[in-house]
Amino acid sequence: MNISKLSTATKRLLFVNVSDISYKLLKETHFVENNKVIFFNTETEKRSISEYIVKLKIKTVIIETSNINHVSEKVTNEIIESRIKGVKVYEAQEFYEIVNKRIPLIKFETNEYFADNIFSIGLNRHDEIFKRVFDVLVSLIILPISLPLIALGCLLIFISSPGNVFFTQKRVGKNSIPFKIYKIRTMKLHHHGDFTKKNDDRLLKIGKILRITKIDELPQLFNVLNGNMSLIGPRPERPKFVEESIKENAYFDLRHLVKPGVTGWAQVHLPKATPKENLKKLEYDLYYIKNYSFKLDLITLLKTVKVVLTMNSH
Repeated sequence: MNISKLSTATKRLLFVNVSDISYKLLKETHFVENNKVIFFNTETEKRSISEYIVKLKIKTVIIETSNINHVSEKVTNEIIESRIKGVKVYEAQEFYEIVNKRIPLIKFETNEYFADNIFSIGLNRHDEIFKRVFDVLVSLIILPISLPLIALGCLLIFISSPGNVFFTQKRVGKNSIPFKIYKIRTMKLHHHGDFTKKNDDRLLKIGKILRITKIDELPQLFNVLNGNMSLIGPRPERPKFVEESIKENAYFDLRHLVKPGVTGWAQVHLPKATPKENLKKLEYDLYYIKNYSFKLDLITLLKTVKVVLTMNSH
């Protein structure tokens, strides 16, 4: 590559060594469209990293270290020198998380996994106490507004369909302990238990409205108050789906390190997620657990309000 001929007007990123995480990132359309990617192989490139940085006016360097056992002193010195001169330097996994707001999960064909700084994620005792107090206070504050909406939803279901107005189902909670989730029923009484699909004929007409407005989810405030759920967290899944998902990706069980949520980081980013996007949802969920903070909860709540007001559009 003739680095002297490249236009300096393009935003450039220098990838020092490339492996699975970098390739995963480069498959993201929005990332490729917004960035000019330049590759640098420390084992074959004769020019220095510094030369690339200076001639191309690169401000960001991403270094891949997961597939190599060591970084040479020369490369180390160049990276440190670049940092001192104001160049931003990220490891590939860290950069992936910053760009996508989710954790990169990679499963190889050998049924082995890329594992780096993932097994230690989780909330400490202080965070759990603070989160519980936050859950109870916010639930009590919004309950007076939610109760009339719950009553209205139940009345509409009672008028339009025979049977119970509430729907309960076994879901998997924190530490893989099952619990019963509460919702307003939105489907016909007798149906198979598969996932909801587009134009699902099992949905009642009023049920569609309750789902779009999220009114059917409001009874889960009682799940929050009794301690089975949190306001923010990974959405709880049925035991059967959990078993299938763990077989597909062993990291799925890490979702159960925290209480499931009425809404969550995955839900606000993928409000219309399909089963094909389960891996992406899991990446969002694990990002939330790894990076939990009061600020992240507030951001998720605000994004939830936006999703509801825009009728589930992303």
